[in-house]
Amino acid sequence: MSALPLAVSEASLAAGLRRLGLAGKPVAVHSSLRSFGRVEGGAETVLNALQSVGSTVLLPGFQCAAKIPPPPGQRYRQNGCDYAVHFDFINPPRPFELLTAPVHPKMGAVCHTFARRPGTLRSNHPWHSWLGVGPQAAAWLADHPWESTGRPLEKLAAAGGYVVLLGVDLSSCTAIHLAEEHAGRRPFIRWAMDARGVIREVATSGCAKGFTALLPFCQDLFRSELIGTCRAQAAPIADLVDRLAPVIRAQPELTRCGPDCLRCRDAILCGPLPPDSLPA
Repeated sequence: MSALPLAVSEASLAAGLRRLGLAGKPVAVHSSLRSFGRVEGGAETVLNALQSVGSTVLLPGFQCAAKIPPPPGQRYRQNGCDYAVHFDFINPPRPFELLTAPVHPKMGAVCHTFARRPGTLRSNHPWHSWLGVGPQAAAWLADHPWESTGRPLEKLAAAGGYVVLLGVDLSSCTAIHLAEEHAGRRPFIRWAMDARGVIREVATSGCAKGFTALLPFCQDLFRSELIGTCRAQAAPIADLVDRLAPVIRAQPELTRCGPDCLRCRDAILCGPLPPDSLPA
């Protein structure tokens, strides 16, 4: 019987992150715990290593809670959805409460563990909420208007931050949604009820499944290291956005994940247009 592979330790994780050039850097992390193989201490160890190497650390706390039907007359055209089936027309809407909003299951074990850790902060957005700790976390997460998809990520990019992909590919790289917006694609619009019971518009990003087609245009920006069985990659967010925005503008079909995806179709058309009842 072959011996089990050695578990990845916090020290080896931290060493790999340093080899990626992340010492003292602010980072936005997308991760797959399973990609490491065995990790001593699991998700807590990954988070400890990230915080020991980086400065401010952000992870997605997305929850996709904005499922309330739009108010009358506000059904935007070209909005990446089928209004007949996309929204919950049966259950009464509930106010969005940041302190009780769950993190979406697809965010993975590292994000869920991060959300439960004492001291982790969270931005107040009913779809694209970010989790964070570190010197700049409070400032970057405090101001996240519902009309913005990625304000905390924009602040991190302006501060020279890096995107870190731990065992995941570009389809998990939220920074590419910033490149889409820089390329002229408008965010999609969904609706959520705030704590006062008011239904408000929420800016949301589109489909990311086709982003892997962008790799040939940005692969040189990424440094890569093998940590356990995890392929860890890191790139400066600002450089990544600057590189991919003109590519998306010039070759919009590159990001299409398939012929039947409404979000891809409408993103390629540059996103929502006013309802027919509203002026353009």
